[in-house]
Amino acid sequence: MMMQSIKRLLVISLAILATNALALTHLDGKVPYEDIDATPITIVGAPKTTLGQDFNYPVGQPLIKAFIIDIPVGKQTDLHKHLVPLYVYVISGDLEVDYGSKGKKIYKPGTSYVEAIDWCHIGKVAGKTPVKVIGVYLGETTPDQIKPTSCTAPN
Repeated sequence: MMMQSIKRLLVISLAILATNALALTHLDGKVPYEDIDATPITIVGAPKTTLGQDFNYPVGQPLIKAFIIDIPVGKQTDLHKHLVPLYVYVISGDLEVDYGSKGKKIYKPGTSYVEAIDWCHIGKVAGKTPVKVIGVYLGETTPDQIKPTSCTAPN
């Protein structure tokens, strides 16, 4: 009986030590897992949109869609807005987004942000390198709110 108590105490002590050791490895921002480091990406302006808006995730059946979006040099998106949160990660090129009365922002490769919600804007290349981004839309199945909505005039 005494031996079982000692073993139990030893197991609990080792578990606490392992938990503390794991917590200490997170101090440098990396999350080790099976000899693989996962480095968190800083999201510009988080936990708000790039224009400082608060947002909520849509209610209902979740619909998450991710896209690789390519914008060639000399091209731009139509004037549009998003009705749901859109996480954007810039892979390459400099992305310029014109938010009308809120001004223009340039996002460099490696930058990520939550796009403005219900705010008309245009995205285009700001330089001589095509833009490639990953866009992850967080919507709901009914109605499918993933597709951007066209705007007739900037905000």
